[in-house]
Amino acid sequence: MDDHSNIAELEMLRRQLQQLHESFSAVIDETRPTPDNPVLISWPDLLSKFNVLAAKYAVLNQAVNKKHAGLLREMAVAPKTRPSGIHEQNILSVLLRTKLAPEIEQEEELIWADIEAEMQHDKKLDWSARADMHESLAITAMNSFLYLQKKHAETVDSLLQGMLDAESHHQRSAALEAERDGEAELRTAAEKPVALEDVLAFMSTGARP
Repeated sequence: MDDHSNIAELEMLRRQLQQLHESFSAVIDETRPTPDNPVLISWPDLLSKFNVLAAKYAVLNQAVNKKHAGLLREMAVAPKTRPSGIHEQNILSVLLRTKLAPEIEQEEELIWADIEAEMQHDKKLDWSARADMHESLAITAMNSFLYLQKKHAETVDSLLQGMLDAESHHQRSAALEAERDGEAELRTAAEKPVALEDVLAFMSTGARP
C-alpha cells in the first residue's frame, strides 16, 4: 500500500474522530443551561443523542481496532513542523501521552473505590435480605410443621377414642347379651317340669339334670 493510500485512510479516521468530538461537545453544551437557553434538554432527547454518539463511537472503534489496525500498528504519526506555541506543545504532549494525567488517574481511582464500596454495601444488603428471607421461610416451615403435628395428634386421639368407645360398646353389648341369655335360660328352666328324682339328685349332689 502506498503513502497516498495510507494518508487517505488516516485522513478519514481523523475526520471521523473530529466529527465525534464535535458531536460530544454539542451534546455537552446542550446539557449546560445558558442565559440565552436556560431550558435543559429533555431526557428522551438526551437519550436519543447519546445513542447516536454511542453508534458513532462504535463505528470509529471498529475502524481503529480492526479495519485500520494494521496501518496504525505499522505507522507513527508526527507533525511536520515543531509546534511554536506553548498551547500547541501541550496539545501535542497530551496526544502522545500513553497514560492518563495524574489528576485523572486519581479521579479514576476514587471512582473505582466508590464503585467497590457500593458493590460491597449492596452485597451486604443482599446477604442480609437473603438471611431475613431464609429466617422467614424457616419460621413458616416450623409453624406449618407444628400445625400438621397438632392435626395429626388430634386425628390419632380421635381414632383411639373411637376405638375405645367401640370396645366399650361391644363389651356392654356382650354383657347385655349374656345377661339376656342367662335370663332366658332361667325362664326356660323354670318353665320346664322337673321330675322328683331330678330334684332329689340335685339336692344330694348339686348336679342339674
